Amino acid sequence: MLTITSDEDSKKLKKSATDITKKLLKNKAKIVSYTLSAIDPDVSPENTDIVEVKEVIIKNWSTFATNAKDTPLTYIRAVILEALSSISDDINHSLLIWFASRNIVQFHKLIGKEKEIILGFLAKLGNGINQNANKEWALSNNNTLSKIEIELKEITRYSINDDNLKKYLEDASGPSNSDGVTNFDSPNSVWPNSGQSWSHQFVPRATKGIKNVIDPSLKAIVTVVNENKNTIQNSLNKALEQLQKELSDRSKSLQLRSELLWWKEAGYSSSNDKSYGELNENILEIVLAYDYSSLIPTIYPKSVDYFLKETYKGLKGSTEETLPLEDFLKTVQDHKEELKLIFPEEEALNTKLTLMSFVNGLIWSKNNLTQFEELVGIPLNIELSSNELTTWLFHDFQLVKILNTK
Repeated sequence: MLTITSDEDSKKLKKSATDITKKLLKNKAKIVSYTLSAIDPDVSPENTDIVEVKEVIIKNWSTFATNAKDTPLTYIRAVILEALSSISDDINHSLLIWFASRNIVQFHKLIGKEKEIILGFLAKLGNGINQNANKEWALSNNNTLSKIEIELKEITRYSINDDNLKKYLEDASGPSNSDGVTNFDSPNSVWPNSGQSWSHQFVPRATKGIKNVIDPSLKAIVTVVNENKNTIQNSLNKALEQLQKELSDRSKSLQLRSELLWWKEAGYSSSNDKSYGELNENILEIVLAYDYSSLIPTIYPKSVDYFLKETYKGLKGSTEETLPLEDFLKTVQDHKEELKLIFPEEEALNTKLTLMSFVNGLIWSKNNLTQFEELVGIPLNIELSSNELTTWLFHDFQLVKILNTK
C-alpha cells in the first residue's frame, strides 16, 4: 500500500506496527474494529481506532503529520494491516479477521495495489482456515497413523571380568595366590586343610567376589532393557493417543453431521421453541443464523455455508429476491422485543461495527439508522439476497462466539 523511500521512516512505521500488535494481543475486540477500519478506504480520520493508531505512529515518528499530510490514512491503515498480518498465524486471530471482513469487504471501493494487497491477504486467511477445517471435519477411512519406527539399543556389555573373578576366588581360597600375594583386602586367613574354619570364610568371600563381578554386567543389561522398554512404551503411547484423537474427532464429526441433518429436517428453532414455519418471516434470517451458529464450531469448512443456504432455501423456497439493507434494518426495529431473546444487551461502542453489532444497537435503542454508514462503513441502499444476508449474519454470530471465548 505504501512506497517509502527512507529506511528510517520504514523502521518507524514497523515499530508502530509492533506497538499496535501488542495492543491487539491484549484486546480481541480491537482486532475486529481495527480490521474493519483497515479495509475501508473511506474510513473517517476521526474514527477512534484511526486516531489511536495515528498517536502511536507519532510517538515513533514525530514528523509523521508533516511528512504524510496528503495520505495519512493510507499510512495508518497500512500499519494496521501490518499488525493484523503479524498476529494472523494464530487460528483464533485469523478467524476474527476473516469473519469481520469476509462479507463487507466486497462493498468497499478498493482499487489498484491496495485492493490487490487486502484481498490477497484475506484470501490467504480464508484458504488457510478452510484447509484446517477440512482436516478437523474429515471422515476419511484412510489410515493416517504414521508408521511406528522404534530404534532399540543393542546390549554390548554383558560379559563378566574373568581376571577379577579369578582374584576374588583366589582370596577366598586362602591367604595368598600361587605367586604368594594377596589380591584384595581381607583374604581367607586359612588354607583348605583347616577344615570348617576355611569353609566358613570361603563362602562369604567367594559370594562377595562373584556378586562384585556379575553385578556390573547385569546392570549394563538391565539399563539397556529398561531404556528399550521406555522407548517402546513411549512410541506405543504416542500412537495410541493419536489413534484415540482420530477416533474421537471422527465420532464428533459424525455426531455433528447427524445433528445438522436432524435440525434441517425438523425445522425446529431451539431459541424460539417453535418451528421456523411458525416464526415471523421477517426475522427468519436472524433466527436461522443464530440457531445454526449454536450448532457449528468456530472453525468449519466452506461447505457449512452452503448447507445453511440449502436449509434456508428449503424453508423459504426462492432465495433470489434481494432486499435493501435499510428495509432489513427497519424490520429489525419493528421486532425489537422478539429479537431481544437472542441478542444480549451490549455496551455501545464508538468504533467501526460489524453488521451484527449495529443490529444489536438497534434492538437495544443504542443506534439509529442514520448512523449506519458512519459506524458500519457501507451505504444503506446496498441490496442483498436473503441467502447472502443469512450467511452474513451467521458469520457475525460466529465472530461473537470467538470474542466471548476466553
